[in-house]
Amino acid sequence: MELKASTCLRISSACFFLNSIFVLIFFWIIFPDGFTYFQNQEAVDAARTWGNVNAMLFLSLALIWFFSSNFEDLKPKKVIGMSNFIICILFLCLSTLHMVLDTLDIFYLNPPPPPVWIFLTISGGMGFYAWRKSTA
Repeated sequence: MELKASTCLRISSACFFLNSIFVLIFFWIIFPDGFTYFQNQEAVDAARTWGNVNAMLFLSLALIWFFSSNFEDLKPKKVIGMSNFIICILFLCLSTLHMVLDTLDIFYLNPPPPPVWIFLTISGGMGFYAWRKSTA
């Protein structure tokens, strides 16, 4: 069974949309109550601000990939699939860097939670498939 490029881009779009929802839920619902040791309200506000920036980045990429899945020509879909794959690789490399630096106690950088890794991996895989293997 071969997937169409538009289907791959819609799956990638759904993964990034779910990532944006996950980030918003984390920073606006879980974060204030789950981390009671953060007494500094400025630190909480800064974390929420960066959470909003990340969520909007994920959401904007999701919208770009969703709307581009409606292109009729296959070539632009393959280019967008390639960009999706590259962006996911960069995100996964940055996540790995955070995990390594946190594990080595060099910096206190928490790696992203498992759903982020899962969604990025699925989205990157779909981007690669849209780029290299998909049909019209």
